[in-house]
Amino acid sequence: MDLGLRDRTVLITGGSGGIGRELVRAFAAEGAQVAFTYHADDRSARTVEEETDGAVRSFRYAMNEPGAGVRLVGDVLNWGGPVQVLINNALSPMSPPDADIGKLERFPWRESLRDNIESAVELSGAVLEHMGEAKWGRFVHVSSSLVAQGKRGFEFYTTAKAALHGFSRSLAFSAGAMGEILSNVVVLGLTRTARNVREPWYPEYREEFAALSPFGDLVDAADVARMVVMLASAQNRVVTGQEVDLSGGVTW
Repeated sequence: MDLGLRDRTVLITGGSGGIGRELVRAFAAEGAQVAFTYHADDRSARTVEEETDGAVRSFRYAMNEPGAGVRLVGDVLNWGGPVQVLINNALSPMSPPDADIGKLERFPWRESLRDNIESAVELSGAVLEHMGEAKWGRFVHVSSSLVAQGKRGFEFYTTAKAALHGFSRSLAFSAGAMGEILSNVVVLGLTRTARNVREPWYPEYREEFAALSPFGDLVDAADVARMVVMLASAQNRVVTGQEVDLSGGVTW
């Protein structure tokens, strides 16, 4: 099936590892021109470029810096033309497990909001003009099942991600009035990635999530990437303004 992504410019934030790495591979496999950001790990970014067939380019950016979105879109424009697909995926730090909502000074909660919602809004606004001119575009925003589940110590992270859901829903209406421009959120649970399996907490969390899943296992990062590509493709013309659950049935 032709997904209509060949030669389209796709921008993925946080593409040097984890789910982002699989997203880069999946879009490149469809013939898209894939630009992705990374924060600091030059080696991982180069590895993704070298191991992925097709037109792939990494951009080192701290997306939480004011104005970063506008500068990034300008750089991508010079490299591959106007962005037609934006995947807001950048991984941002969560609050520590012992975060105390009564002692905000112990955790930089404003930075959490900046990382998880403000940067996504800024970047979305920076590419919307180009999508409007083409009368075609796709936004996919990566979120977490923790928004619905809740978890001790994740107050700031889930606040920002919940705001991302509201932003995407309204963006679907405003962008949709400009053409075939769709905006959706994908909601992830604990996902099997090369990065996660190396973490010391992974065995315990894997057991917890797998026990909640109808098929008794975690969703793989490659499975997530395939679904995101479909949502961002020309084959999808009607799914917009939605929260698409990719947690493997852990949430509903």
